[in-house]
Amino acid sequence: MTTTTLTSIRTGTYAIYPARSVCRFTVPHVFGLKPVTGTMALVTGTLSVASDPERSIASAEFDATTFTTDDPRRDRDIRGRRFLDTANHPEIGFRSTGVHRTAEGWRLTGVLTVRGGFCEVALKLVSVLADCDCYRLTASCVVDRVAAGVAAGRPLIGRHVRIDLDLYAVPVPSIPSATHAARIAGT
Repeated sequence: MTTTTLTSIRTGTYAIYPARSVCRFTVPHVFGLKPVTGTMALVTGTLSVASDPERSIASAEFDATTFTTDDPRRDRDIRGRRFLDTANHPEIGFRSTGVHRTAEGWRLTGVLTVRGGFCEVALKLVSVLADCDCYRLTASCVVDRVAAGVAAGRPLIGRHVRIDLDLYAVPVPSIPSATHAARIAGT
């Protein structure tokens, strides 16, 4: 793999490959105890790279029912009605509204949909690695969970959630050969 930037990704449409992609989150504990860390599975995602990178768009859907930390009891509570309410809102969505180059690098702004509500977020593109015709992208952002509609648990749980994305993008349409599929799957 070689390091690259957003401007060197070939134009085209890419599917985010769920089996090689992950959403990690970290939430600080108000009393300074160990922060809560966990993951959530990606269901689907698309990245359309334009010849002018600032005209590129992205979207993703995450499976809120896969919210997992190191505590099954906490996971059930977070997936429950007070927090994510996954019975009624099983997915968390993201749709980009803009891509901008800043002094620190590329920033992807968009709307995050949680529990039927929405809030604006700004993802910082941390790195892009080329792997033949595929790309591994890492990005991060901080989400105000109260603004996103998850207001329960305020006395104990920090308000800001750090999200780290590790995404693997494959060209569309692309029906990989068995060898290519094995490489994508990491086997």
